[in-house]
Amino acid sequence: MKKDEIIRSRKQNQKSSKDIDIKAKVENPIFRKNLQALFQQDELLAAHLFGIEKQEKYEIFIGKDPIDINLIDRQSLEYVYEKPVANVHSQLEILEKQYKRYPFMYFYGLGNGILYKALLANKTHKRILVVEPEIEIIYSILHLIDLSEELANERLVLFYSKFMTFTQVYFTIANSTISSYMKLYDMHVHSPFYDKFSDDVDRINKYFTRAFLQYASACGNSIDDNLQGIRQNLENIVHAVTNYPYYDLVKARLKKVQTAIIVATGPSLTKQLPLLKKVAPYVSVISVDASYPILLKHGIAPDYVTSIERVPATSTFFLNKDKKIDKNIYFVVATLTHADTIRNLKDRKLVLTMRPGSDEMGYKLKRHGYLGIGHSTANQAYQLAYVLKHKQIVLIGQDLAFGKDGSSHAIGHTFTESGEYDLFTTAYGGEGEVRTTHIWNIFKNQYEKDIEEASKEDIKTYNCTEGGAHISGTIERPFSEIVDEILASKKTKNLPQIQKVSFEDASKSMLQIYDVIQKKVAVQTKVKERIEKVFLNVVPKIDKFLAIKNEGKLGAEHFDELVKISDKIDKVKDFIMSRKNVKIIENILAISVNFQELELAKISVAPSDTKEQKVDKLIQWLEMHKYWLFSAAGGLNADIETTTSASKNLIKEMKRRGILPVKNK
Repeated sequence: MKKDEIIRSRKQNQKSSKDIDIKAKVENPIFRKNLQALFQQDELLAAHLFGIEKQEKYEIFIGKDPIDINLIDRQSLEYVYEKPVANVHSQLEILEKQYKRYPFMYFYGLGNGILYKALLANKTHKRILVVEPEIEIIYSILHLIDLSEELANERLVLFYSKFMTFTQVYFTIANSTISSYMKLYDMHVHSPFYDKFSDDVDRINKYFTRAFLQYASACGNSIDDNLQGIRQNLENIVHAVTNYPYYDLVKARLKKVQTAIIVATGPSLTKQLPLLKKVAPYVSVISVDASYPILLKHGIAPDYVTSIERVPATSTFFLNKDKKIDKNIYFVVATLTHADTIRNLKDRKLVLTMRPGSDEMGYKLKRHGYLGIGHSTANQAYQLAYVLKHKQIVLIGQDLAFGKDGSSHAIGHTFTESGEYDLFTTAYGGEGEVRTTHIWNIFKNQYEKDIEEASKEDIKTYNCTEGGAHISGTIERPFSEIVDEILASKKTKNLPQIQKVSFEDASKSMLQIYDVIQKKVAVQTKVKERIEKVFLNVVPKIDKFLAIKNEGKLGAEHFDELVKISDKIDKVKDFIMSRKNVKIIENILAISVNFQELELAKISVAPSDTKEQKVDKLIQWLEMHKYWLFSAAGGLNADIETTTSASKNLIKEMKRRGILPVKNK
């Protein structure tokens, strides 16, 4: 049986056992249906609800009208609604007037559930996310209102506030469709009853805001940066397939060492170096690029050095060498690094890995990737420690904040950081605040997401920085305590070495890359030409109607002509988003039209009840698509030129090996 079939079978078996348990133990048919649906969405919450035996805090009141449902807090004697039917009807009326075209909505407070049942009758609402701070309210309402269909198809996503984490929110919104509407995010508070939870509302709002910013950051917002990554990845790809393969390294060393210590360059690192030197023979030492010169100076040999930056300045970390220390170090470097980094590492054990972006994934070179989600090599180092299945990961020098003396890095570090000194975050230990920067906060967000995911596999993360910022999910302990525990085991590491890729395997990989590049350029050229054709056809017409609008003469009589233009744009967008095209162009397309997509999302939810509103909305829609089409074609053209130019190193090596297809020689 294949791996995916085993996983699918296991999930089906788990689902079946849950169904049996629920049917056997839950008498209320509505609650049973809701619980079965919720188990597929949030197993932790569903299991918690399943375990509740009685209601202690809230009492339910049901009137003659089936939607006349209210709850009272027995302790404070507060009702959730003053008048349930009138309150829900009034709010529904207001929301549907202002937000009826919003595909995604966010609410704090489940209340009696009637509002969401009613809102989801509007099929425009693709998903409604509801956060409820009281578990008994969720328990009560799931006994009364059948929301099973809405929960099962995830048009209703239900959170229990106490269980919510940043990572959970991130994975909920980490979707290109949802993120297109991020500018429309608003947390609606269900009723005045929930005003007393204002601190919790603030916490949840911050989770969503952080998640949207983190997702936007992960996707990138600069086409120049994107093209630089494409160019440098392709220019370096020959070195990737001819050096030490990442997959072989992981396979050879999987679960070989219990503990990994990740060495970053925060101001606190200096004081930890003597202990690190003492414990290094017993653990995997993973150094970020900037820490490598410091460790070299102190005679500490890391097992791995990671690097993810694409700028030439990073290459200076590898100028100094020590043959004795370097001989067993694997330098795990992203393929989009600067060429100077590769030149400076050419005599050492270089493991070039691709990042899990759509372009890199398209090459299907599993032996040489995929590693490095996020913007920091410290995040890359953590992900390497996770992939190697260390059971505990220790962070040192990971301050992510300025020192008390204003320093940004450890003594001996080449660079310094200047930043937004008015930006603060919770300090190590959880009390007080420390100065940080926006970019350090992004690194911290990625850390916290990765740490939470690792914890699900019983991997413990210790923050032994003993200073700087508090990183949620870590266990904060003095480094000396961890070192004493490791030394007590007296188990030294014995890590196997790996070989470079064979000549034959490297040649096969080059042919595979070459084939992907040819297909990519062909598809992008075809799509670009189709966009340009439509652009030249519709822009004069759009400009004509914009001129009529500026004269104040645009009216309902122009509606049909505007629709015809819109239909032409829709057809080319359908062509672009077809399965055979979108996989190849989605990376460059997303970043090329990111701004336009955010603006189009705002236009799409505007009212269009009258013919005049429809005309006004349509002309705005068409005007924004002028820029969308122009940007899409421009982005594709830039990618085609970059890819073609950056392939020269590959073609040169293929010619040298005599493997370049005859028609292209």
